[in-house]
Amino acid sequence: AVSHELRTPVARLRFGLEMLADIESAERRREKLNAMDHDIEQLDQLIDEILTYARLEQGTPNIEFQPVVIGELCEQLRDELETIRDETAITVANPYPTLEVEAEERYLHRVLQNLVTNALRYAQSRIVMRVEESEDQVVIHVDDDGPGIPEHERERVFKPFARLDKSRHRASGGYGLGLSIVKRIVDMHHGDIQLANHPHGGLLVEVRFPVTGKFVQPEPLSAGVR
Repeated sequence: AVSHELRTPVARLRFGLEMLADIESAERRREKLNAMDHDIEQLDQLIDEILTYARLEQGTPNIEFQPVVIGELCEQLRDELETIRDETAITVANPYPTLEVEAEERYLHRVLQNLVTNALRYAQSRIVMRVEESEDQVVIHVDDDGPGIPEHERERVFKPFARLDKSRHRASGGYGLGLSIVKRIVDMHHGDIQLANHPHGGLLVEVRFPVTGKFVQPEPLSAGVR
């Protein structure tokens, strides 16, 4: 799977280089160079995801768990994605502005980022991040109004490089690692993640973490990468 994902943009880059030698128009050369730059960006993103997944799969990284105000992190991510959301509205519903979780902030940010960017690929018009508190747990919902995921596919999407049939086309983006990374970070924080479809359409993602003061230091995950 890794070989296939790496070879695809590399092959496009090689083909693009060969074509450049025969292109005389400055405008067409610029278009081809822009396409090649996009392929390089895809390689960077893929390598980053592979390395992140490998670090998490090898065991619990050397991290520091500290109180993180989850609502502030949701709002920060919403603002960061402003330039890539196109016409999709991203909103934060947070009635608990001071609610905290024990977490490594950069990894918690990665969880939310992966969930929301994944939702952006399929949402028709809106994504909502909702923060709730339930039974000594912080509950984070990331909901979209896209097509959802069939029930029999929901466990498989957490496996590395797994994709739904309709999302195998590169136009949908992603490499099948985003939700695998999310799952391992959530496990590392002794949390839980569940997927469900909204009755009126769309995917509902629910992530649960212990609130501050209820956290137990996680045991190392078993090694999975050699």
